[in-house]
Amino acid sequence: MDAALYEAHERLEDTHWWFEGRRRVIHQVLKGQLAPRGDRRVLDVGCGTGGMFRLLKDFGSVEGVESSPDARARAQRRFPSERVSNGALPGDLPEGQWELITLFDVLEHVDEASASLEALRARLTPGGQLVVTVPAFQFLWSRHDEVNHHQRRYTEGQLVADLEAAGLRVTYSSYYNTFLFPAVLAARAAQRLVPALARNESADLEPTREPLNRALGLLFGAEALLLRRVRLPVGVSLIAVAQPR
Repeated sequence: MDAALYEAHERLEDTHWWFEGRRRVIHQVLKGQLAPRGDRRVLDVGCGTGGMFRLLKDFGSVEGVESSPDARARAQRRFPSERVSNGALPGDLPEGQWELITLFDVLEHVDEASASLEALRARLTPGGQLVVTVPAFQFLWSRHDEVNHHQRRYTEGQLVADLEAAGLRVTYSSYYNTFLFPAVLAARAAQRLVPALARNESADLEPTREPLNRALGLLFGAEALLLRRVRLPVGVSLIAVAQPR
């Protein structure tokens, strides 16, 4: 991502509704899907400015990997007690193995997705778990994807197939950010009908005023309650949990 986006992430990811709702959903999935243990080593690959570290500390001791020097410095400044290494997919990961590896909205950025998943599988302990989130549906492609240097968006079938081709067994997968899917779909349709709307779409994350910020965060985060019981059939994003075969 561009440096300005890392600055926006650091400034907003503790309070912005999208980050807050996403954390609630991911936390619920991790609680339901991770094997119980207290000594888990966690590697957050593509950790950015460290926005997921606090959540991941609930599940073990955390370290990060990040290729951007700017993002890495921001993460280390925010979390001085956590190790944040320089590295990139697929071939520049730290040596060692981890019980949990997370890849939050990273896979869509890399050119070599298959090789990256194989490299991550090799870093998992026997019985270890990989958690991946990605943006969903190519028909939702927008300027946001271009600004963030995305290579692709995924269907659930595509993501599961890629994980299985890399030697992983998918134990859980679901769409999420479902409640807001109709609004996002309508916005993308409008941008195709009126291209000027797409050109005018903001490249940066912007603060959302209260009480709208809180309301959107609660709406998005409420999906965590649903994901305790069901897998959602459509959404703006996808999450999957997998283990080495």
